[in-house]
Amino acid sequence: MNTSNPNLASVAASLEVDQRLLPCLPYLLQDLWALGSAIEQIIALVGALVLPPKSRVLDLGCGKGAVAVMLASKFKLRVVGIDLMTAFLTDADRKAIEYGVSSLCDFRNLDILEFVSEDHDFDLVVLASVGGIFGSFENTVGRLRTQVRAGGYMLIDDGYLKHVGRMSRKGYEHYRDHDETVAGLTVFGDALLREASTTEASSRINDECQRLIEKRGLELMRLHPDLSADIAAYIDGQADECRVIMDYLEGTVWLLRKEQ
Repeated sequence: MNTSNPNLASVAASLEVDQRLLPCLPYLLQDLWALGSAIEQIIALVGALVLPPKSRVLDLGCGKGAVAVMLASKFKLRVVGIDLMTAFLTDADRKAIEYGVSSLCDFRNLDILEFVSEDHDFDLVVLASVGGIFGSFENTVGRLRTQVRAGGYMLIDDGYLKHVGRMSRKGYEHYRDHDETVAGLTVFGDALLREASTTEASSRINDECQRLIEKRGLELMRLHPDLSADIAAYIDGQADECRVIMDYLEGTVWLLRKEQ
């Protein structure tokens, strides 16, 4: 993989990894499918919408396709998944075949920022565990609403600060407290239909993910001793990320309807 591609900087940031380690991520994350997304809550919220079969869904930063494949499998929705990690998309295609929904899933190796530079008319757009790639929540919704038709839906899996204030930590600058977050999400007059907490589930998921990443990291160090320092730093960084998330953030999935 050519990690000099400037488009991969956003991918590296969303996955909390130095670009030099991007080629190692498929190995380090091989045991993970959802990559941190709150699958159960997302499925529940989308299921409550009762979208007609073959409604069109856009999954931005689809990763290995966990959200896309499950939406296609459970609700027969047609899902377009966008991601820059080709290895992740290969896994996504395999999962779509495994679940018998390859005809409903279209995974594309594209940059999210470039894709949303053009308007689309999907019935639902999903942004799950991608972080602040679009900046503030106001900017995020501003981008997402260009991707759905009038009356379409936007689902964001992210979170808000437990306490009033700001975070200077890289990748966390967009977080605000609950009231400010909701104000940003609804600044365009869209309807906030549902808000579901993911904090408890995230704690369990993060613990399991960290255990699996540490296991694969140790294996990779033995295979590539020259990368040991970088891999150890990544593992430590992931553990620190988990601590920060649990100490400072309330994980939440929001479902909005575009009103105009």
